[in-house]
Amino acid sequence: MQENQNEELINDPSSKDVETRVVEYSMHEHIQPIQQIRDKLMVFYELTQVDAELADIEEEKGDLPHLIKKLQDNVKDYKTHIDQYEKLIAKLDKEEQELTKENKKCEEIISKYDEQKYDVKSNKEYDDIVKSIDSNFVIVEKNEKRIKEIISEIEDHSTKSENYKKKFEEETNELEESQSKLDELNKQYEEEEKELNEKRKELLKQLEEDKQNLYNRINNSYKGEAIAIVRKENCSGCFNSIPPQRVIEIRSAQKIFTCQSCGRILIDDSLVNSESE
Repeated sequence: MQENQNEELINDPSSKDVETRVVEYSMHEHIQPIQQIRDKLMVFYELTQVDAELADIEEEKGDLPHLIKKLQDNVKDYKTHIDQYEKLIAKLDKEEQELTKENKKCEEIISKYDEQKYDVKSNKEYDDIVKSIDSNFVIVEKNEKRIKEIISEIEDHSTKSENYKKKFEEETNELEESQSKLDELNKQYEEEEKELNEKRKELLKQLEEDKQNLYNRINNSYKGEAIAIVRKENCSGCFNSIPPQRVIEIRSAQKIFTCQSCGRILIDDSLVNSESE
């Protein structure tokens, strides 16, 4: 009876279907992780294509963003120096005016006492007047010496301030011209950049955070070239050879590998070609 049941099960077409479904399920479970890795590699590949286009746009802009930042920093620095020298000059001007005013008072006192000394009635009174005249002369001489120093300092500060003003004007003009050029380029590529950045954002959403970090870290070093194709056992990024066993592992797409030489994410040529067909 048992043998008959076994024969019926073997000959039953539905039993073969069950067996087939079991085999297919088993294969699917085995292949699924590999397919997931393949999908992620292709997301990496698509991201690289997007970033390559963004890099091309940045190349069109050249060093304008860097130049503008440098000019902005320079202009700001020049303005700071100009303001500092203007404050010093204003302070020295005020000091010179105060010393000049003090000298005028001293000279008036000297003139007054000089007239009075001939009308004195005692030697002591005469000596007091002479001492007062002499002390005011000392103040005047001291102030005149300081005024000469101030004039020299003002000239020095003014020269330096004028040099900074000249640089400020030149680089402000250059900054305006460079900013105008960059604005034109930004306007020219605005829509394209927007579309590419949106596409990039959507692609990144398909990757786990650690995969995003891996890609972004590599892309920061190789703008638009974070992925390297493995062709004839060589990395297309740095052209260094890859060990045969590693090439087989990369082709099997069971793991994500990076180049031991340049650090780029490696993807086998066959995978790229199969997806493009």
